Amino acid sequence: MTINRNWTVLFIGGASGIGKSSVAYELARYYGVNVLEVDDIHLSVKTVTTKEQFPVIHYWETGEDEKYAGVDGTVKWLIDVGKEMAPVLKALVDRHIEDHLPVIIEGDFIHPELAAAFDNPQVKFIFVLESEQQQIAQNYAAREGGELQSGRAEVSIAYSHWIADTCKRLGLDVIESRPWSTVLSRATKCLDGV
Repeated sequence: MTINRNWTVLFIGGASGIGKSSVAYELARYYGVNVLEVDDIHLSVKTVTTKEQFPVIHYWETGEDEKYAGVDGTVKWLIDVGKEMAPVLKALVDRHIEDHLPVIIEGDFIHPELAAAFDNPQVKFIFVLESEQQQIAQNYAAREGGELQSGRAEVSIAYSHWIADTCKRLGLDVIESRPWSTVLSRATKCLDGV
C-alpha cells in the first residue's frame, strides 16, 4: 500500500537525544522512503574540507579559543554549525526535488531558518522537542549505555528551548516526542496541515 504524501523532502530537526531519529525512521517506514542523517553529511563535509572553509565544523579540532565553552557556548556551536551546513543541505534538497526522489533528512544541525530558503511546498519541516532533561539523559543511556549524561542532556534542553522559540517566531511545526504511542499520528497531522 502506498501512502500519499504532499512532500518530496521532509526535514526532522531537534536536539540530540530527544527521539528525532526514532520519529524519522517511523515516518520513513510509514511513507516508504529513505532517511539521510545529517550527522553523516556533517562527517562527510568535515572529512573533505578544511577549517578555513568550514571553521565552525572544524572548531573542536583546533581548540583555539573558548568561544563555544559551556552549555550556552555549545548551543551557540550547534546553531552555527546549522548555519554552515545550510548550503550543503540546500544542494541535497535541490537534487531530490529535481529528481523527484523522496527523502527524510534528520539531525541536530538543521537550523530552523533553513526553511526560509525554500519557497516550495515539496519541502516540509518538523522539529521535535523533549521537555524533560531527565528523559533525555535516560534516552542517551538507553541508546549508548553507561551512566546518565546529565551535562549533555542539559545542552539538549537548552538547544530545544532555542529551537522552540525560533520555530514559534518562524511559524514552523513543532511536536513533542512523547507520548511515543501517538508521535506518528501527530507528525502526519502536521504534514497534512491538520
